[in-house]
Formats: sequence, structure tokens, C-alpha cells
Amino acid sequence: MFKYFDHKVIKTALASFLAYFFADYFGIKYGLTASIIAIISIQATKADSIRVTIERFLAVFLGMSLFILLAYILGFQYITLGVFILLFMPLCIKLNILQGFLVTTVLATHILSEKSISLTFMLNEFYVLILGLFVGNILNLYMPTNSKKIDFIKKNVDSILKTILIDISESLKCNCVSVNEDKNFKSLKSTIENGRKFSLLDYDNSLFDKCNENLNFFSMRRRQYRILTRMRACFKRLYITHEYSLIISDFIFEVAENIEIEKKTSPLLAEHKELKLLFSNFPLPKSRSEFENRANLFQLLQELEEFLNAKIEFKKDYEI
Repeated sequence: MFKYFDHKVIKTALASFLAYFFADYFGIKYGLTASIIAIISIQATKADSIRVTIERFLAVFLGMSLFILLAYILGFQYITLGVFILLFMPLCIKLNILQGFLVTTVLATHILSEKSISLTFMLNEFYVLILGLFVGNILNLYMPTNSKKIDFIKKNVDSILKTILIDISESLKCNCVSVNEDKNFKSLKSTIENGRKFSLLDYDNSLFDKCNENLNFFSMRRRQYRILTRMRACFKRLYITHEYSLIISDFIFEVAENIEIEKKTSPLLAEHKELKLLFSNFPLPKSRSEFENRANLFQLLQELEEFLNAKIEFKKDYEI
């Protein structure tokens, strides 16, 4: 049970208490509403908190103006609330401020209960809103970093990538597929997406000094994953083990050994260029099956070039 007591649960409980406490301390009516506003202001990221706060401010301004107008026309009747919701909800959807709909509706019910739109009471409603939003946003400034988790996922991605490349290298030599091939590809995909999820959380929690290096790292690895799936398709069309296959196999093994981001890729790209030149100087194939095999090997070589370029482009962006 204690594993569910994370920072968000603690912040939600604290927000509820503080908003109600300060409302009571300053003599603000409807302190429970301030408490609820504080609770729903606790968001997954700081960026979400700011966005939702802006939506609610705009919604309350428009909604309360509309409700006051309806109250003057229809009076403080139950039908007034129904007409208000009938008009206000589509407006919120149209303006994409639905996050503020419930808060505004609750504040509108206060006016209906009090049967008053005096300046004093409207100020009270403003204080309720400000107090709830302020407490929720202040508490939401604390967000634990996911940097250690992201670093761990990065290493895991590199490890799976290395395993897949080594398996491809071995498969080219023996013309067989690893029994763990499908499992490794699925694991790589899910691990990359998991890394992107935590990187996006950290990015949204950085309000001023935003850095998208981790996000772009996982985008780069996702691009490499797609390249690997194409390489996998190429390999499945190979059915002859030839000296060309062995040469490419050795090169793929080198790529696997240098998969980590801090390891140099330029020498591999230079070697790849030499390999393409060597490949073009080989004698022409003598049969259709040999021709198809050679074409698939060349396609494999092309995919490897894009695989290496993905890493080089990423490193250039961050001067790694």
C-alpha cells in the first residue's frame, strides 16, 4: 500500500488542507471550493499546471460574465443554471478551455445560493479561485527528476540494440535467425517509448532551462529501431551465405561494439564507404539467386549507413 504514497498523493493532500486552512484563516467563504480547486490544480507536470491555470482563469472570466447576465435576465432560478450550462459548455469546448468548466459552474452555484452579485461577494469568489490555484501551483513546483531513471533506460536501450546487432551479425554467418529476435525487437520498442515518456515529463517540468537532449536521444534510437526492422526484412530475404555476407557481418559486429553514444562513429562511416567501394568492385553475380542475394546485401549496407548517420546527426546537435 505504501508504494502508492508518491509525491502527487502527498501534494494533493497538502493542497487540500492548506487551501481550506487559509480560506478559514482569512475569512473567505466557500473554503471547501478553494480546497477542491487546489486538488485539481495538481497536475502531472509544471507545464500542465500553467496551461490548466490559464484555461481556468479564462473560463471563469467568460463563465461568470455569462452567468451574471443570465441572472439579471432570468433571476436566481434553477432554470438559470440549466441555461448557463447549455450555453457555457459548448463555448468551453469551442475555445478549448473545458478544464475551467467545472470550476466556473461551482462558482456559479455559489451566486445562485447566495442570490447575490454584489462586489463584496464577487471578490470573495475571486479569492476562492486565486487561493485554490495559488496553493495548487506552488505545491506543483516540486517535481522529482527522472534523470537517473532515464540514464538507466538509455543503458538498457543500448544493451538491447547491441544484442540485436550482434544477433544479425551472427545470423549472416550461419544463415539462421536468433530465437530471441522477436522478443528483443519488442523489448527495444517498448523501452524506447518508456524512455521518451520520462524524458517528456522532465522536459515539461523544466519551465525555463529546457533541454530536449534526452527526448532527441530516444527519437534517434527510435529512428534506428525502424532501420533495424528494415534490416530484419532484408535479412529474411537472404538465403545464401557468401563471402560478402561475412564481410558485412564483421562490420555489423563493429557497429554493435560501438553502439554507445559516447563512442566515435566517424571511423565506422569511413569504413562503410570503403566497404561500399569494395562491394561495387566484386565480380558480377552469375545467377538470378546470386543477384537477388547481392541486392539484399547491398540494401543491408545502405540501411547501415542511415543507422550510423542517425547517431552522427544527434552527436553534432549536442557536440558529444
